[in-house]
Amino acid sequence: MSAWNPALSCANEAQVWPSKMAALTIKQAKRPLFIMGSLLNEIPHDITDKSLKIVKKKKIPVIATGGSNLALDRSNFKPAKTMGVIEIINHLKNPHWKGLDGKGNYDLVCFIGVPYYLGSQGLSTLKNFAPHIKTMTLCRFMHPNADMSCPNVGYGDWLVWLDEVARYLD
Repeated sequence: MSAWNPALSCANEAQVWPSKMAALTIKQAKRPLFIMGSLLNEIPHDITDKSLKIVKKKKIPVIATGGSNLALDRSNFKPAKTMGVIEIINHLKNPHWKGLDGKGNYDLVCFIGVPYYLGSQGLSTLKNFAPHIKTMTLCRFMHPNADMSCPNVGYGDWLVWLDEVARYLD
């Protein structure tokens, strides 16, 4: 599968990953980070629950952005930090950043619920200025600026894909 708009892609466009490969990538990451955006407040709550299932299995720190704390509060989940997407992108592109816990930068950053126009620009920044970080989107739509992305799928298929990612993390 190619990017949703070939005119916006390049040689480094995202690879569409099946759920098993996405889970393997998360499993192998030494320092993963999860960024959850404001769209979690607008989509059905089961997406937040499925995302948190993935986070909890690997004990991935979560950064809440754009008011996603509302959705996380409904699930009784406290993120490691709340900050803006642009702010976290600026931190991530610095290879010497010590991370949220002071132990160093991250090797994999997963995004879900960040509005497409903002996520696309943030992923483009990381692709071009943070070669030390791999990026993955767990959103329903393909992001050509990510290293790995979920394929464009319907809502039901997206639920199944997220369930499979969580199941393969065992």
